[in-house]
Amino acid sequence: MTHGHRSDFTGELVLPTLLFAALGAMTWAVRGCSGFGAVAGCIFAGVTWGAAWWYLAHDPTGQTKRRYSSGWVVPALTFGIGLAGARGWMQWPSFFDGKLFTDAGRGQFVPIDRGYGFLWLFIAGVPWAGWGACALAWCGSKRDTRLWHWIIRIGFGIGGAALAGYLFRHYPRWFLPLYDTLESRYRDLHANPSLRRLIGDCGAALIHLGAYLGFLLYEILRRDRKNAVLILTVGLLNGLGWSACQNWKWANHLWGANSFNFWRCWESCGGISIGLAYGVAWFLVNRPMSNEEQDQIASRHWIEGPNLEWLVVYSGIVYGVYRLLSGQLDGWGHIYLAIALLFGVAYCAMRWRSPVGPAGGDPTLQRWAVYLGLLLGLGLSIRNGLKGWFNIYVGNEQYWSRILWHYAGPAMMALMIVIGFWLLLRRSRSPIARRESALLMWLVLIVQNVIAQLVTGPHSSWPETAFALYYVLLFVVSGLIVFHAGELRGSPTAKSPRQ
Repeated sequence: MTHGHRSDFTGELVLPTLLFAALGAMTWAVRGCSGFGAVAGCIFAGVTWGAAWWYLAHDPTGQTKRRYSSGWVVPALTFGIGLAGARGWMQWPSFFDGKLFTDAGRGQFVPIDRGYGFLWLFIAGVPWAGWGACALAWCGSKRDTRLWHWIIRIGFGIGGAALAGYLFRHYPRWFLPLYDTLESRYRDLHANPSLRRLIGDCGAALIHLGAYLGFLLYEILRRDRKNAVLILTVGLLNGLGWSACQNWKWANHLWGANSFNFWRCWESCGGISIGLAYGVAWFLVNRPMSNEEQDQIASRHWIEGPNLEWLVVYSGIVYGVYRLLSGQLDGWGHIYLAIALLFGVAYCAMRWRSPVGPAGGDPTLQRWAVYLGLLLGLGLSIRNGLKGWFNIYVGNEQYWSRILWHYAGPAMMALMIVIGFWLLLRRSRSPIARRESALLMWLVLIVQNVIAQLVTGPHSSWPETAFALYYVLLFVVSGLIVFHAGELRGSPTAKSPRQ
């Protein structure tokens, strides 16, 4: 292997993969801690991965040297991964012990083959990471993406989810474990409450998988090879990774269920799996483009800019995210929605004379995307992290949850308004500079690691102290890679596009 190939392998595969895996190891472990869980925990992880991907891909000169380098990457991964967390996974780990619980509270179960555990973790893992990859792919389409393309693209995802839900409801024996032998119990959920939860988890996993496959099918039919490879790589690798981890149930048999917090070990490994999947995908689809590919991207029709077509697409996506995310916003969602929509309208009205945006995206919109994704992602993470800290050390989580919204809600609203006015009045045509992008990345890295320490405790428990030290080690690893990437950005010999 020549020096050039070794450098390419290290810089484009090893270091990005190591960074995404280290971030995943910390954020996905925190995902299940006090104050987080489900969508809230996945947003915590998503905004961290989104900031890291964007930071590595962003070119401060404004050139589109990498396919997936848009500022929209930040909200795409924040909410793509975040919304994938709107379901459970607690009914399948017992499969690895050979048990399908019909009433876990009473310890009632029937024997089941361990293979079902591998199967359902694979089914769950594919879209859990894959939804973020779908949204990421939308940030770098090779072909023209007009309004009607967006309508069809979203329609494929909704159609896939609807079809999966229809098949699950009407043909449950195809999907539910041991349905033929347990049909009478599946029909008597009052006497078998764990089966109700199993039906819910399996159904949600299949609906999410259906949406993922619908989005993937659209990119395949559109013959956008890199988009399809990105979505397929992330989904398949994470499905296999989660299945191989087996929820760390094997650790209970080796060392005893009460000897350590093996469930958090599993969650950390689940995050490593997602990080590895995105690292491999980075190497396959997001290395510097050739001059020919750059020319193809630059020559396609861009709708990003002050025009009605962009405004309709932007408003539709913002409204869709609001509808799916409103449960996380405690009544503030409609205010945030109004501010985001008014920004789009004001932007178009103030710049209507320049209807065509530059290749690579309008710097104003690119900044809005980055700052909006970071504001909501970090804002929710800080609020949820503080809620978790109060729950651990003070108690009465729901009380503190309400109190924190009294401050977090108006603070995020005010910051959205300030950022919007600043961008609209500034009218900057320059891209996000090297120093600005570095400050944003370090802000995310430091804030998320502080939150990780807040929700890890109390330190009178040695497993909690062990995880706190583990997070420090992960911070050092990720910080060194981020620092190295920043130094490369400032180097006059930084890699140019491949010829």
